[in-house]
Amino acid sequence: MPRLRILAMTLLLSACAAACAPAGASGGFSPSGTYGPRGEAATWAATPSHATVLAAYRRFHQVFESVLETNDPSQISSAATGPEAARLTRLVRANRRAGVIQRSHTIPHPHVATLSAKSAEIIDCATTSGLWTYKQRSGARVGKPPRPRRYLLYVSLTATEGTWKVNKITYPKDPRC
Repeated sequence: MPRLRILAMTLLLSACAAACAPAGASGGFSPSGTYGPRGEAATWAATPSHATVLAAYRRFHQVFESVLETNDPSQISSAATGPEAARLTRLVRANRRAGVIQRSHTIPHPHVATLSAKSAEIIDCATTSGLWTYKQRSGARVGKPPRPRRYLLYVSLTATEGTWKVNKITYPKDPRC
C-alpha cells in the first residue's frame, strides 16, 4: 500500500510540474557542475555483472571435476589462479603418484557478496556427491563410498587477463550451511 501512495504522489507531482511550467520552457536538462574526478564514471561502467562472475565460478566446478577425473592439470589455468590453482595441481600430482582418479559432482548455490572491477567474493552452499576414488588402471573403487554433503564455501575470484578465475576457497571451521 505505501508503494501505491508513493506512485500516486509521483504522478501528481509530475502532472503539476508539467502544468505549472512557464511557457516556452524547453524541458531540457542542462547541468552546470562537473561530475567527480576524471575516469570515475569509466570505472563504474567497467564493473562486471554478477552473471559473468557466477558463470566463471560454475566453470571452475566443471574444470575441477574434469581435472580430477582425467588427472590432466592442463585446464586448471583456464579457471583458477594463485593458491587455488596450486592446490589443484598438488592434488592431481598426488593422485597420479597413487594411481587413482577421483570423480565428484558439485551443485553450487552461489551468491555474490562483493563485486568490483578486479575482484569478487562469493558465498556458496554447495551440494556435493563427495569424492569417489577409483584405481586408474582397473577402475575398481577404492575405499568406502562418500556421503553426499553440503559445504559452506567462501570464494575469492580475480579478473586475470580479462577472465574471471577462482583465486582462493576458504572452508570455515563449521562448514555446515
